Amino acid sequence: MENQTQNLISQIVEELFKKAGFNFDNSRVEKNQGPENQEIYIVKIESKEDPLLLLDDKGNNLKALEYLVRQIVTKKLDQKIGLIIDLNNFLEKRNSKISELARLVAEKVQTTQKSYVLRPMSAYERRLVHLELAAWPNISTESTGEEPKRRVIIKPNPESL
Repeated sequence: MENQTQNLISQIVEELFKKAGFNFDNSRVEKNQGPENQEIYIVKIESKEDPLLLLDDKGNNLKALEYLVRQIVTKKLDQKIGLIIDLNNFLEKRNSKISELARLVAEKVQTTQKSYVLRPMSAYERRLVHLELAAWPNISTESTGEEPKRRVIIKPNPESL
């Protein structure tokens, strides 16, 4: 079933991207474990073609295609799947930026001893922040608000004062 699922995802991604007028040089589907041991399929796409239309600042167009692929695959398999599409390592670069932001804000919070509220983030991005700062003994993190405006608060850890 695993290879069948990966092949189906690959086929749908290729068809959808071609219909959207976007060609890529290479793609592969990897299976990873996500939160709570959920299977997540990551489609890694490499393209020499200019992907600016797909890779706007937050990757919203890519997220839209990811959503479409997820819905098509879910319907064909009759089960929900976790799916992430990463084009030209955009996701990896974005993750690095979010982790760096978390560290910089944590340093500021340690210095000022004042909480800082980050911009609204997706559940995935919030999880990155929590994981990045989990080992910081003088910092605690907390998610607050309702989707789609849910945010992370980075604050001094009261237990370390």
